Amino acid sequence: MRLMKLSEYRRLVYAKGSAPSLVTLRHRIHDIPGGTVLHGHYYVDMDKLERVTDLRAEALAREREMAKDPALAEIL
Repeated sequence: MRLMKLSEYRRLVYAKGSAPSLVTLRHRIHDIPGGTVLHGHYYVDMDKLERVTDLRAEALAREREMAKDPALAEIL
């Protein structure tokens, strides 16, 4: 389990100036893939976050491939 501090997660994921406050992220910690609280400190499990991100990327890639097929495009 590789843990990243919540402040580092915020810096990496959100654009400067549009990032939610750390208080907001703490309230939403359980909505963040891999978000966890250990001994009162807030972290994001990088392994879980990467798994979810990879799954989303795979799903989008499949959807794009299906959209290229005219027969499947009608279904979508």
